[in-house]
Amino acid sequence: MMRGLAACTALVPAVCFAQTAPTAGQTDVPAATPAPAPAATGDGLEDIIVTAQRRQQTLQDVPVAVAVLGGPELTAQHITSVETLGTAVPNLVVQRSPFQPYVAIRGLGSGAGGRAFEQSVATYVDGIYSGRANQFLNPFFDVERVEVVRGPQSVLFGVNANAGAINIVNKKPGTVFEGYASAGYEAAYGGYNFEGGVSVPLGQTFGVRIAGRINRDGGYVHNTVTGKDDGGADSELGRIIASWRPTSDLRADLSYEHGHKLVHGSTFQLTSLGAVTFPPAIEDGVFDFRKSAPDDRGFTRLTSDNVSLNLSYNLGGATLASSTGYSTFDFSQYVQGSNHPAQIGGARAAEAFKQIYQEIRLTSNGKHFIDYILGATYYHQKDAIDQGTDIDFVGFGVPGLTAAVRNNLLQTTNGYSAFAQGTVNFTDKLNLVVGGRFSSIRKDGDYVIAPTSSGQPLTGYQFDPTSLFVLAGPPFGFFQYFNPADPATYRASAISRSRTFRSFNPSASLNYKFDRGLSVYGSYTTGTKAGGYNDQDKSGIYRENGFASDVFEYASERAYNFEVGLKYSSRSLRLNLAAFRTKYKNLQVSISLPSGALQTTNAASATSKGIEGDATWILMRGLTLSANAAYIHARYDDYPGACVVGDPNCGDPATGNARGGRLDGIPDFSGSVSLGYNVPLNAKWELRFSGRGYHQSGAQYQSAQNPLDRTPGYELFDASVALAQIRSGLNLSVSAKNLANKAIRGFSAPSVGDALYGHYSATLPGRQVFIDLRYEF
Repeated sequence: MMRGLAACTALVPAVCFAQTAPTAGQTDVPAATPAPAPAATGDGLEDIIVTAQRRQQTLQDVPVAVAVLGGPELTAQHITSVETLGTAVPNLVVQRSPFQPYVAIRGLGSGAGGRAFEQSVATYVDGIYSGRANQFLNPFFDVERVEVVRGPQSVLFGVNANAGAINIVNKKPGTVFEGYASAGYEAAYGGYNFEGGVSVPLGQTFGVRIAGRINRDGGYVHNTVTGKDDGGADSELGRIIASWRPTSDLRADLSYEHGHKLVHGSTFQLTSLGAVTFPPAIEDGVFDFRKSAPDDRGFTRLTSDNVSLNLSYNLGGATLASSTGYSTFDFSQYVQGSNHPAQIGGARAAEAFKQIYQEIRLTSNGKHFIDYILGATYYHQKDAIDQGTDIDFVGFGVPGLTAAVRNNLLQTTNGYSAFAQGTVNFTDKLNLVVGGRFSSIRKDGDYVIAPTSSGQPLTGYQFDPTSLFVLAGPPFGFFQYFNPADPATYRASAISRSRTFRSFNPSASLNYKFDRGLSVYGSYTTGTKAGGYNDQDKSGIYRENGFASDVFEYASERAYNFEVGLKYSSRSLRLNLAAFRTKYKNLQVSISLPSGALQTTNAASATSKGIEGDATWILMRGLTLSANAAYIHARYDDYPGACVVGDPNCGDPATGNARGGRLDGIPDFSGSVSLGYNVPLNAKWELRFSGRGYHQSGAQYQSAQNPLDRTPGYELFDASVALAQIRSGLNLSVSAKNLANKAIRGFSAPSVGDALYGHYSATLPGRQVFIDLRYEF
């Protein structure tokens, strides 16, 4: 049987829209507990076991849209991080911004806003919530599977799963001694990786698994000023998991993971020139694999530690489960202020984050007339974010003049919630699922903005009145409370705030299974993402400074989703279709300010509607065709005060409006087609061939709807060939991504002083050629 059919194909993940209750005998399993391997079904498509609904179910049985990539698929496609998931899952967008990743599902994402910004796509790693982008920047390794759940998931995944959830399940110790070792080389940019994992049973009831990865991604954007290649990264990660099963009813999994990642420079480059021009050999404004930043100080460094404990105990009629986690990371970064040869300064940041997470669930066992999940969640976060911007006015024609600002946020968050979901099984074919979650999240923030001199540390800096004068005016607009005629305004601004966000999110779905593998469903789900504080604001427009308006806070956003779906499955064909319409209220949006900072605000409303589909077809023994496609129309319904290019009322809250504008970073269409073919050479060896084509239409960045921040559509072509032992053992593969070596634009924004220096975009990797050797035992 062809390996990889358990996840539909080695190139495209399984995407299924399910609608039936769990089958008899299935029990609640913490997200950290690995699902058993699916049973083989000859040459047919296999069932895929997931825990996206906090209990073991086949992928076809969960009443939501879920895409699943197993460990072999992640390895074959060189998907090593959340960022590289984007082209593998329809209606999932992941892009780099200058400050943190931008992640969106079905048009809703958190933008590229401040560092204190929670993602609208909740991420769980072994059952532990990871709401901050920096908590999942490290590469994947030794992964059992990744589940991407689309649409609001607030009932089972919490208040911040407004767009959906990403559930990462790492491999756990087994009952036999087994493992793997791999080494790889990327020829185009000089990258490499070494990875290994081993499970060691220590008796009948206890076992450990140890895994690690060392990885280098070569730089792929050449800096014409420094002569170096930017965008490379070095990572070192390790994990140990201990599993204890003293009885058949009790299981405990204790995990510790340490990671370190260092990114060299950035991949941002100019896509258009402003009034200032440069020698074409240095900067011509053409988007390719070249940039022209004035120095090589740019970096991003992350060190993280994560501990999790997952317990489950079968009480007979129900299973009691607990997920406990402690997460911490230290983050530091220097971002060059310009993506062109002119020196205008840069921005520095340091962040220290700690989180404690606890969830308890009670899940009914088996299949009854009414099945249920009951639970409660608590998390505590403490986040110290120190940032600084140093500005050199030589780039604006005033050599010798410098100024600086420091802004510091200390934020404490406490979240409480209780949830329940029940399934009424009217018949074996018809069921109704109803659920709800009540949440209360309190955020306490202490925030300081202060003028200082260039080069000062991020904390313990000295007040500098010169910077107060220089930065209070255009184009920066910092310290708007400052009045040269009033000595009382010669000061920093320090404020303290406390806000509590409460919400109730209901959901319901009606599911019917016909005969011969055909089923349909309809669902209504809601989501809420808590509001927060703008950790990058430097204007000082706060109530405490005498202003009627206030830009420090932004409100909660809400999502209301209607969805219908159809699926068909047989031994050789799996087909899934879903249509959805999601209404957003108070959508949290990030906008680029003239100073280069990103500010979060609320758009009044937006609507995202579309259709998704995927198919997997076994054409013949060993030959599998897979395809997926997604169309989405995501637009602002009302965004008063938004500054739209070409609008004469730009910036006027009464008349300026981005109504009808496209949401950030969302292509209207995306899709892929792939073909996998396995050719047995003898009883032990086979050749594996695969090819894939991917298309994405263009996307708009920034609410101003500027055509200069609109990225064009593109196509990607990937291919691989492998010589492998059929069951286990050696696997030697050669694969390539982006065969045409296209320069592809990602996140786009105006430069600081865009009239002078144009606009910029992130650059995605060009052609990559991988040579990998893997041994499984």
